[in-house]
Amino acid sequence: MKFLVTEESGRLARWLRLMGFDAAHIATYPLSAVYCAAHNEGRVILTRNRRVKPGARVRVVQVERTALEGQLQEVLTKLSLRIDDGRMFSRCDRCNVPVEGIEKARVKARVPDYVYQTQEDFHACPSCHRIYWAATHWERAQRLFDRLRRAAHDA
Repeated sequence: MKFLVTEESGRLARWLRLMGFDAAHIATYPLSAVYCAAHNEGRVILTRNRRVKPGARVRVVQVERTALEGQLQEVLTKLSLRIDDGRMFSRCDRCNVPVEGIEKARVKARVPDYVYQTQEDFHACPSCHRIYWAATHWERAQRLFDRLRRAAHDA
């Protein structure tokens, strides 16, 4: 499932990407551009903007909650989605492009020395060239995903 997240929900788009979902981010105006992009790219619109209404050719999910964790939980529930460990951290959280594995030796000049010494696996965005590795940010995200899984299980 691919998403088109409207501008007021940028954090939601970023975290959906971290979960491995294709989540494009778009300005809300003009609304016709939002609908056209969603239709042409086969995307579900996620929005908090009440002016964005469901149409005959696009699916719109109104996100009611304001806190990020609640928004993620709401999207997962409304669309019957699961968090897939195999997809997590597979997309650039900025560009929405799938990241690719990169040899450790190729990142030496691009990451802090401590990171280079303590990490073995690296990924890079082929678009913005940002380098990713599993560290404290990965652990924090993993804890959030675990809470979302528990909430879905308890529901």
